[in-house]
Amino acid sequence: MGIPDREPAGAGSAKFFALLLAIGIVALASTARAQKVEVGYDKGADFSQYKTYSWVPRTVPPTNPLVATIINNTIEYELGQKGLRKVDSDPDLLVKSYGGANDVKGGFATEDPGYAATGGAPMPGATMWGGSLPPTPVPQVMKGSLTVDLVDARQKHLVWRATAKGKMDYDKRSKLVDQANKAVEEMFKKYPPEK
Repeated sequence: MGIPDREPAGAGSAKFFALLLAIGIVALASTARAQKVEVGYDKGADFSQYKTYSWVPRTVPPTNPLVATIINNTIEYELGQKGLRKVDSDPDLLVKSYGGANDVKGGFATEDPGYAATGGAPMPGATMWGGSLPPTPVPQVMKGSLTVDLVDARQKHLVWRATAKGKMDYDKRSKLVDQANKAVEEMFKKYPPEK
């Protein structure tokens, strides 16, 4: 005859709180990695031979020069962290970055002359001349991509390419720059490729 094992008062709510906390951490981690990074490379390339790099000159100016400059500076930083040195002539690698918005959704909702948003019935105060709802702003959701190519300068052969794809917050420039910088950082975690 013993006393049945029982949890102390409040222990169930503590377990529930711990479970909610764990779910919240997982949810935050998944939103922080909303970008998808893909890397491809030439399996026959000897990446240990690459010590220097130079940029491929742009043929088309970037849509947003400030963001492009920040991204290129981040790429240069990451290449430097990998032991590569920028040179003006006779590089081992040629570097090119490009990207932008692929799919834009949002803008302004259109007027509703057929009253479809209200089930076919006009809203109070609506006239036959103006429809039922005025145009309203809708947040823009953009899907974008950023690609970095590394080309063997002597063979003129692509040896490494990384592409990041994800949703972009174009209205908040600082967030856009943060997203791009994180994407570049993720890309170069996979350089040089492991054999």
